[in-house]
Amino acid sequence: MHITEPLPGEKRSRLAFGLDWSAYPEKGAKESRTRYAGDFSATHYVEMKVGAELIGGFCAPDTGELRRVKLFSGAARVAMLERVRAKPAVLVLMQDGAQVHLVHVVRGAVRHDEVVTVAAAAKRRGEIAQQSAKLGLPLTVLASGDAITPGDEPFSPAELLQQKKAGRIARVPAGIPNSIVVLLALAIAGFGAKEMWGALNPPPIVNAAPSWSQLYEKAMHQVFAGRMPLASQLAPDALALLDYIDTNRKGWQFEKADCPSTGFCSLTYQRAGGSFEDFARTAPASMQPVTFAPNGLHLYARGPALPRTATLGVTGMKAWPDEQRLIEMLQTPPQRMSVKPLDLKSFGYEVKLEPSHPLLASPPPAGERHSALLREGRWEIDGYRWQAPLLTALPPNMTLESLNVKLDTAAPEELGKVGIHFVAKGKYYVVQ
Repeated sequence: MHITEPLPGEKRSRLAFGLDWSAYPEKGAKESRTRYAGDFSATHYVEMKVGAELIGGFCAPDTGELRRVKLFSGAARVAMLERVRAKPAVLVLMQDGAQVHLVHVVRGAVRHDEVVTVAAAAKRRGEIAQQSAKLGLPLTVLASGDAITPGDEPFSPAELLQQKKAGRIARVPAGIPNSIVVLLALAIAGFGAKEMWGALNPPPIVNAAPSWSQLYEKAMHQVFAGRMPLASQLAPDALALLDYIDTNRKGWQFEKADCPSTGFCSLTYQRAGGSFEDFARTAPASMQPVTFAPNGLHLYARGPALPRTATLGVTGMKAWPDEQRLIEMLQTPPQRMSVKPLDLKSFGYEVKLEPSHPLLASPPPAGERHSALLREGRWEIDGYRWQAPLLTALPPNMTLESLNVKLDTAAPEELGKVGIHFVAKGKYYVVQ
C-alpha cells in the first residue's frame, strides 16, 4: 500500500492506493466486512455501493501514518467519477515519480488497485487489455504522466480532489456482529421462557425425537444454506483468470494453482535459477504475502480473487436432469467418451462420477407421503486448458468445490508435450 503526500489545500488529508477489494451483499454486510478484514489482516476499510452489492477495500496502514491524518481511498474516488461510471471498463494510470498508481474499474466496481513500477505498468496494461477483450468489455485507458504511454483519454490527478469527502477510510468496527447479538438475545429469552415454563409445568416423560421429515428438511437446509457456485460458470472463469499468471518470473517457474470455491487462489512456483530476494522484491501487492519453502525449491504466493457467480438454488430443481440424463449429457460426441459407466473419457478429458446417495442414510417411513427427494454425488473432471469450453456446458445441478491447475510438462505430443492441465472437483444433485 502507498500513501500520498498531503493533498493540496488539505494538509491532514491523504490518498491511499493498493487496497485489497472484495464484493459482498448489502444484507449481512457487517459479518462479511469482519470476515474479509480477517482474511486480509486488515484494520481499516472503505465501502461503496455498486448495484445491489457493496464493494469493500481493506488495508492495514501503520498507526504512525494515521496520526492526525484523514485517509481516503484513491481507487474509490476514481470509481466514483462520472466519466468512469459511464463506461463498462476503465483503466487509470497515474505516474507518481518512479511508481504508478493503477486502478482498474469494471461497471463501477474496483477490480485492481495496485502500486507498480513504470515498467510493470506497461505490462499490466497489456494484461488487463487482453482480459477485457476476452470478456467482451471495451476498455478505456486514462493516463497521466510523462513516462506513461498516452491513453484513450488524458487524466488529471486533480480530478480526485473534486469529491473531498468521498472514499474515507475508517477503522474496522471491533464490536460483536449484529447476528451474534440477536442470537444471544434470543438464546437468553428462550432460556428464561424455558425456565419459567419448567417451573409451571412438569417435564414430559419422554422427549419426542425429530421425525424423518424434520431431519430431511434440516439436511436440505444445510445443502442450500452455504454458497455453492455453479461449476459451469466458476470453473471456466477461474481458468480464464489464471491465463494472466506469469509462467516464468525472476528465475521461478509456475508449477500449480489451487483455487477454492470462494476467496483467492494460491500459487506455487518452483525454482529455475532465481533467488528468493529477487522474487520477493518484484512481486506486486496482489501476490502478497509471499512465503518460501524450507527446502529452497518452492515458494507460495496469493493468486487472483475468484469472481462471484450464480449459485445452486432450490428454485431450479425442476429443470435439473436426473442421474442417467446427467451421464448422457456428459457423453457428448465431441468428447469421444468410452463405454465404461461412471468413467467417461476422451482425448485428455476425463469425467468421473460417483453414484449419488440420499441426503439421509435411512429411508422414509413406509406409507409416509413426501415430495421428491434430493440425492447427492461427487464428480471430478480432468482436462486441458483448451477444453475449458466443455465446462461451460455442464448442467446446472453441478457445483464447484475446488480447481487445481498445473503446468504439465508430460502432456501428449499433440499438445507439444507442454500443457495447462486442470482438475475440477465438486458435487452434483439429482431428484429421485
